[in-house]
Amino acid sequence: MKIIEIIFYLVAPFLISRGIKRCKKLGFISPILLCYVVGIILGNQNLIPIDKQLAYSLSELSIPIAIPLILFSTDFYRWLKLAPKTILSFILVAVSAILSAILAALLFSWVDEYWKISGMLVGVYTGGTPNLMAIGLGLQVKEKILILTNTSDALMGGLYFLFLVTGAQWLIGKVLPSFSASGLEPALAATEEEGSKKELAFAILLSLIIVGISAGVALLFTGKLEVSIVMLILTTLGVAASFHQRVRKIKHTYEAGQYFILVFSLALGTNINFGEMLVSSSGVFMYTAFVMTTAIVIHLILAIIFRIDTDTMIITSTAGIFGPAFIGPVAERLKNREVIVPGLTCGLVGYAIGNYLGFAVAWLLMPR
Repeated sequence: MKIIEIIFYLVAPFLISRGIKRCKKLGFISPILLCYVVGIILGNQNLIPIDKQLAYSLSELSIPIAIPLILFSTDFYRWLKLAPKTILSFILVAVSAILSAILAALLFSWVDEYWKISGMLVGVYTGGTPNLMAIGLGLQVKEKILILTNTSDALMGGLYFLFLVTGAQWLIGKVLPSFSASGLEPALAATEEEGSKKELAFAILLSLIIVGISAGVALLFTGKLEVSIVMLILTTLGVAASFHQRVRKIKHTYEAGQYFILVFSLALGTNINFGEMLVSSSGVFMYTAFVMTTAIVIHLILAIIFRIDTDTMIITSTAGIFGPAFIGPVAERLKNREVIVPGLTCGLVGYAIGNYLGFAVAWLLMPR
């Protein structure tokens, strides 16, 4: 029975992701959110027995494997070659996320595990969902808080994305200057190439080795498997590996990492009590909504001060709030293919720095 459950947790995320991609009407639904929903439904029904401890163990293993895979494609050299205004704008994204998360901690200190939520939100609004998960696991956030934070982020993110692809360019263009062409390459054509299955298998094996090394170092220096230390070490090793050209050029490591995030979401969802989740949802949702909205507003104000152009502000905001996956649709709506490379690059760099910033903010706000 356990083998069947493991097969389900590994196959279902793939089918869910493919189903959403093939059905355009479901394009607005986050695969991560849908995996959570499926997991919660399974975990709260009584017809089919579920080994929740097995599912939780699988979820704990998935995130550490995903983080290095996602980081392997990070190109810091490319990021440093971007226009100074682009780099500045993305730095302002990170600063805005930190300021809004600290302010939220002061205003919503009555919310359970508020300082941990701030850390997770800094991670997700500079990097993405993998950072939120990694920081949540590292800080040993309660399962229901972890899912509520991610669900709230998905709901708020949906509203912001709708704004980005409708009136954002027109409205923000009222207060920021227009985009000026810089002659950057129009797109990352290499990301569309078919990669070798052997190379991808090597990348997954390398990710597993990094997880093993990180766990070993944590045990050596602390005498226990301190998850926060494991996450920071494997983040560092993943970034270090990305500087090796052979590793960085392996195709589809990002997609492989996202797949393990879906496995995590499905497996963790089975451990959630739906009734308890509903009772504690309002505080976390308000917290998340405040941090996200305030971070966007602060970024806009700083963009006005530093004279960041409209398209650069929007694409770096997209990179921070959503990550690389949403760069294409937003760039298409902006009718500006020149911002694709900067957006993708900033999004990947965000994954690299998100864990460091998130843990730092959480530890700063931790009650003494």
